[in-house]
Amino acid sequence: MLSMAIVLCGKGSPAQSSPGFIDVPNQAVAQRDTTEKVQVASLLQRAEAGDARSQFLAGRIYALGRGIPSNYEDAVKWWIRAAERGNADAQNELGYAYTTGRGVPRDLAAAFRWYEAAAMQGHAAAEFNLAGMYENGGIVPRDYQRAADLYTKAAGQGVLAATNNLAMLYEKGLGVPQDFSQAFRLLRMAAEQGELAAQFNLASMYLFGKGRQRDFNKSLDWFQKAANQGFNPAYYGLGYLYEHGNGVRRNYQEAAALYRQAADGGYATAQTALGYLYFEGRGVTQDSSQAALWFRRAAEQGEPSGENALGYAYFRGLGVRGDYREASDWLRKAAEQGHASAEGNLGYLCENGFGVSLDYAEAFKWYQLAAAQGNPQAKHARDKLVQILTKKQVSEGQDRVSKWLQEHTVVQSFVADNADHPR
Repeated sequence: MLSMAIVLCGKGSPAQSSPGFIDVPNQAVAQRDTTEKVQVASLLQRAEAGDARSQFLAGRIYALGRGIPSNYEDAVKWWIRAAERGNADAQNELGYAYTTGRGVPRDLAAAFRWYEAAAMQGHAAAEFNLAGMYENGGIVPRDYQRAADLYTKAAGQGVLAATNNLAMLYEKGLGVPQDFSQAFRLLRMAAEQGELAAQFNLASMYLFGKGRQRDFNKSLDWFQKAANQGFNPAYYGLGYLYEHGNGVRRNYQEAAALYRQAADGGYATAQTALGYLYFEGRGVTQDSSQAALWFRRAAEQGEPSGENALGYAYFRGLGVRGDYREASDWLRKAAEQGHASAEGNLGYLCENGFGVSLDYAEAFKWYQLAAAQGNPQAKHARDKLVQILTKKQVSEGQDRVSKWLQEHTVVQSFVADNADHPR
């Protein structure tokens, strides 16, 4: 399912629309431009005099190029001045600049400090952005409870993306007790107000019967609503319904077309799904090379199913030249993200020394992790392996399992988390 990341200025962000082609007399255009330049000059004068709000707005003007040429470096300079005077909007914008490396060198530690400063003033967008940093970890230790608290505050101020993300924490039981009903309630609230990720995630809950009885028709409706607004992951959701015949007549060609629409837009999960259709020749002409191409596109985005599929392709030499070392590298990337099939596959490589050193304790670890997620082949392989291991080897394998679980959080989702919305 989808979580959302990064909100810019929450209050007063300029909304731009396209009214269409309107014939405006040249004189009126000139008058409008002159008025805008006068307003910009007046604003910059107040900013130079030290007014923090004007300094923040001056930064926005330079960022957007309103009345002056766009210059993000100058925008950041104004936001620094405003942020140092305590302007929360500027602090949040400055945090975003450091997050993305626009106008300043990318510096997540600095981004965290500015988001925190704004969040302490109750700035909703900064609360959301700070929550994302706690949820993802890295620059700060991962803290799901703190993330949930901040998402709750931002959601209370009307940030729909925060409502979506909070729902995902309830769905996964991260930082809050696992509660599918609460996740469903929050998603429906955000979805009904037009939050596209929430519409997708609500459709997914109907699809898999989380928080409510499975309802393929409602799943179809919500996927379609999001797709009608151009939300790329929703095309994947619709493709999934057509591939599996959930709420619609099974149609592999339609599934392939929908997957391709999402895949062409860069959606990694759809790229993997399209690769499998090519691999199996369903809805498209069977083509292992095309399958491997799509698996690679997904894998290079860090999508674990794509990494696992590409690793398998290298192991079997399907659509690519066989290469055990390359296979083990891709399988390990997926396994480290908790992908059950990749864990089982990597265990097989460790047990047999394909592309990696022969290591029975390591094989036990990966088999055990996969079996714990319900992988029957891995369970069988683990039980068979245990019969030839010493007690010391089994104990070492169990210790490795415990250490891995302490260092990782395994979350199973319909799709990969984190899409950027809204700005």
